[in-house]
Amino acid sequence: MTRTTMPRASNVTAVPDVPDALVDQQQIFPYLTYADAPAAIDWLCRVFGFELASSYPVADGRIAHAALCHEGLYMMLSSEMDQLGNCAPDGEARATSRIHIHVRDIEAHYQRALLEGATIVQGLQDHFWGLRSYHALDPEGYRWSFCQRVREVAREEVERQLLTW
Repeated sequence: MTRTTMPRASNVTAVPDVPDALVDQQQIFPYLTYADAPAAIDWLCRVFGFELASSYPVADGRIAHAALCHEGLYMMLSSEMDQLGNCAPDGEARATSRIHIHVRDIEAHYQRALLEGATIVQGLQDHFWGLRSYHALDPEGYRWSFCQRVREVAREEVERQLLTW
């Protein structure tokens, strides 16, 4: 495989191909499969502020593997490929999982997603556990939640609130 010629952010370090090189870094990576990975990469970068770290296309334009970075944290993705045994979501409306990311400025992040036309499934909300968050769907149906801690809440208070939730 060769690296794609898609533009790559100059300040983002590519995720090494050898997992052992990550011993002192992030060790759990969301890995998503998209029917149209090149479009997903463009959308995730434009709407949610990710930066492309690396990408390995195959001859027909699909992506065998890509790494994206958001504020120093990485996720990986690929196109649907029989050789990898993966497939994209089937379009069911039920959320069976989501990618949850803490951001520095939830208001700005939310406004960017709105301006770019993201499908917001839960608008900005303050939660009793101290986070402000929103949820959005990407074009292929993955649910993303973004949040920012807005206040510290004692564990005992969260536990008390959960009893009546």
